[in-house]
Amino acid sequence: MDRRVSIFAVAQKAKCSIATVSNVLNNKGRVGPKRRKVVLRAVEELGYQVSSAGRNLRIRRSEMLGLLFYPSCAQIFKNPFYAEIMEGLEEGLTKEGYHLLLAGYQLSVADSPVPDFLVQGKVDGMILLGRFPSQIIQNFCKASSPLLLLDSNVESAVDSVISDGFTAEINVVNHLVSLGHQNILMLAYDMEDYNIDLRVQGFLSGLSMCGLNGGPKNVIRDLLSHDDIYPALRERMNSSTPPTAVVAINDTLAMAMIKRLKDDGIRLPEQLSIVGYDDDVVMSDGRPFLSTVRVDKKELGRIGAELILKRVASRDTPVVKLRLPTEFISRESVAPVGVLT
Repeated sequence: MDRRVSIFAVAQKAKCSIATVSNVLNNKGRVGPKRRKVVLRAVEELGYQVSSAGRNLRIRRSEMLGLLFYPSCAQIFKNPFYAEIMEGLEEGLTKEGYHLLLAGYQLSVADSPVPDFLVQGKVDGMILLGRFPSQIIQNFCKASSPLLLLDSNVESAVDSVISDGFTAEINVVNHLVSLGHQNILMLAYDMEDYNIDLRVQGFLSGLSMCGLNGGPKNVIRDLLSHDDIYPALRERMNSSTPPTAVVAINDTLAMAMIKRLKDDGIRLPEQLSIVGYDDDVVMSDGRPFLSTVRVDKKELGRIGAELILKRVASRDTPVVKLRLPTEFISRESVAPVGVLT
């Protein structure tokens, strides 16, 4: 049997009206400090708990945010990068009394451009985590609901927070050039992804700033699977101007190439230096230990929580687009050109 204390009991114990108790609990109206203290003491002594359903109905908020991952939410738990972002996101939202409704979303099988729970007002806003096709993002922009792109961005007026891949790759190129590397190759996936675009742009800018002949030939981005990318890499290594260093778009790709290179008897970093991006914990277990770009993934999630909550509180606030600074981490997979044999 439910024996929860009612607001009537609180009012009776505090010797005031129900309206006064409600004003104290919702921080509204004019209630003097002495009366407020009496009401709060009665709430504590009786163990009164505010009905979240009733409170949400009054303030017209669900205290729930939708979180979508493309193409499936299962990818969040398979990828350590997104798992750490989720940790920071949940931490920031929980402190403010918000919860997440997690779902995957595939446009090809969806009955409507946006999920029903958004249309029906069951969530106060949406967070799109990671790589989303621009078509889906534009559909959500049209829904006129608070929206955040977490670890992604578009040119439209929508809040977003990403890592600064542009500056990161410039720093990577500068480091490699300082070690004597002149022929540097970038490996990326053939997919629509703002982060990939940003990192490729930073890489090419870094080459140009160092006086190297940066251009499309320095980037392999016309393949998707690791099994296809590796032969393309080996072809470059067997050319008349082989790369001495490879910059992978993320740690997953870097480690996939390291494994295949080692299986083929290539000595790393003696014959080839490799750099990743993300600094995922599980990726540092192999040898050689991967040099990479460290992203504070929990902080990215916490900042994302702040942005979406501000947008929910006021839709008139200026659009915010943030790029979080990164840090280059030098480990065993990178060596000066002088050690090559």
